[in-house]
Amino acid sequence: MPGLGIISNPFAKINKRDPEHNTLLWYILGNRGQFEITNSLHDLSRVCEEFCSRGIDTIGIVGGDGTISLTLSAIAQAYPADRLPRILVLRGGTVNVLAANLGIFGRPKDVFADALEAYHMPNGLAQMSLQTLKVNGRLGFIFADGVAARFLGEFYKNKSSTLGAGLFLSKVIADGTLGGHLGGAYKQLYATEEITINCSPRPWPHSNPTQAAIIAASTIPKMPFGVKLFRNLNTRREEAELLVVKAGEKELPFRILNTLLRQGKIAENFASSHVFSEAVLKPSKEIEYSLDGDLLEPTDQPIHISLGPRFVFCSPYGTVL
Repeated sequence: MPGLGIISNPFAKINKRDPEHNTLLWYILGNRGQFEITNSLHDLSRVCEEFCSRGIDTIGIVGGDGTISLTLSAIAQAYPADRLPRILVLRGGTVNVLAANLGIFGRPKDVFADALEAYHMPNGLAQMSLQTLKVNGRLGFIFADGVAARFLGEFYKNKSSTLGAGLFLSKVIADGTLGGHLGGAYKQLYATEEITINCSPRPWPHSNPTQAAIIAASTIPKMPFGVKLFRNLNTRREEAELLVVKAGEKELPFRILNTLLRQGKIAENFASSHVFSEAVLKPSKEIEYSLDGDLLEPTDQPIHISLGPRFVFCSPYGTVL
């Protein structure tokens, strides 16, 4: 397959669990493309520049959401804006939210084998175009701060799987609904933060500054566990959606549980939603935040969120977006 390059993160969960996994993928690829293992950000930048110079027009990524975020950022730096390659998400991370939004499930080796087979069929690989977010210069799809970022920080201390994340979330919600009498996990996470929000092209229509428990922004509709949280988002347009959650300490766990049970449908008095193309969040003090599951350096400086480039994602399983 000329024009195909595979980038594998050796620190991805699938590769740490199975040291021979990359060898298997390399064997499946054979002489139909170029397989690269990137051990550092420098490696990643070098490989993307090499792929560009070689005319690689389809790049497969082995890793989770954080790996994809870093790889897309490196690709956007290496490739001209009008020659961005197609992206094949092969999964392999702890929680693979982007892959789930694209309808891609299964083990990386199986997805890859299916993709190679589909490539040679008359209709080829299905294609879906997705808008990225740019958060302080880095590309991704889901920004979150506050309680959500602190939840990730605690989860990563005993990093496991989607199931593990679900069990930990259940524990936190249960502790919150019982007023912290189930170990105190929830009370360690809850706090509100005062943030001033500026948006364009339409200004933020609610109170400013605002006291929020969670602020999230996304260009993909579904969050972990398949919950369709960003319901006002149109993935075919160049836009992102901002959610601001203001629930109090006692109210928040019940609201989260209700939202999960309603498959992401949020009560109007629980969160404010706003569609935007550019936003600046100005915190009154240092806050924690994340992009695609990666915890970034806490900051008390403005956080700039804008639209990054659109990428075309390919899949052997048809289109879902």
